[in-house]
Amino acid sequence: MLSGNGELSSLRIPEISKEAEAKGFGGIWFGETTLRDASVLATIAACSTKKVPLGTSIVNVFTRSASQLALFGATLNEFSGGRFTLGLGVSTAAIVESWHGQRFRNPMRRLEETVKLVDQYFSGEKFSHQGPYYSPVNARLRTRPPPKVALAALNDQMIKKAAKLADRVILNLYPTDRIKHALSLMNEGCREVGGKERPTLSVMLYSYVLGDDSKGLDAAKDLISFYASAPPYSALFSSLGFATEANAMMAAWKAKDRDAVKRSVSRQMIDKLAVLGTVRELRERVKEYHENGVDDVFISPSPFGDYEANVNEILHHYF
Repeated sequence: MLSGNGELSSLRIPEISKEAEAKGFGGIWFGETTLRDASVLATIAACSTKKVPLGTSIVNVFTRSASQLALFGATLNEFSGGRFTLGLGVSTAAIVESWHGQRFRNPMRRLEETVKLVDQYFSGEKFSHQGPYYSPVNARLRTRPPPKVALAALNDQMIKKAAKLADRVILNLYPTDRIKHALSLMNEGCREVGGKERPTLSVMLYSYVLGDDSKGLDAAKDLISFYASAPPYSALFSSLGFATEANAMMAAWKAKDRDAVKRSVSRQMIDKLAVLGTVRELRERVKEYHENGVDDVFISPSPFGDYEANVNEILHHYF
């Protein structure tokens, strides 16, 4: 998974995609925050590969309309020969409001309406809809076949909701010892909608494999600090037993004291939520996730520190 917050030229995507496919990675996914367009990067990857699955993890539901999301998802799936998954999420207020200048209101409601509309577009049938965010009339999308849909989820409520709506649920900064809890929530959500088959469960695993030294530790702290500014992630950290760190980081963010934010990140948080060290340790963590019931692990080179070197180390030496 190539981060939307990592400094990596789009000119390298063809080479990386070809090598990832040749090495035997099970998929190539693209994030999106403020640097590069994930739909374009996924298209470049589709042009450069033949068989490997592709996806977005994730694009948000505030800065593209439901029809735009359906259009690019269906088009890319058509072009790639059915290899594409449209990964959606709500992102954060910092991205949606500060960067894009859009109102970040009722994210769960916005996500649910968007996914249901996207599914209607993918049906190929003409439809009209009157909702709080969208009101298409006589809308129809003819492009086939439709892609699968994945949803990012943080808290218990969203994990259940995502299981009801999507083909895949994507967790982030979610430790191995909580996976069985997530699976129980997904199974519960599926039962509530008539016994729907459980979606694929994926976890994004941020990894820095260039060594466990001061530079690596600093990169790991930057990663946790980046997410800690968002209240939903702060709440997630608290729910995982890191309330002291989460509260301290949020207070430091409000005081605009970035150094204090990083000082508040404990080594226990880093070791539980990410991988810091070597490719061998990354392999061991991936194995642990699979043993606890995760279907796919999105190996995500940490975008902090030397991102390109980190990508290369994983790409060249994981297998």
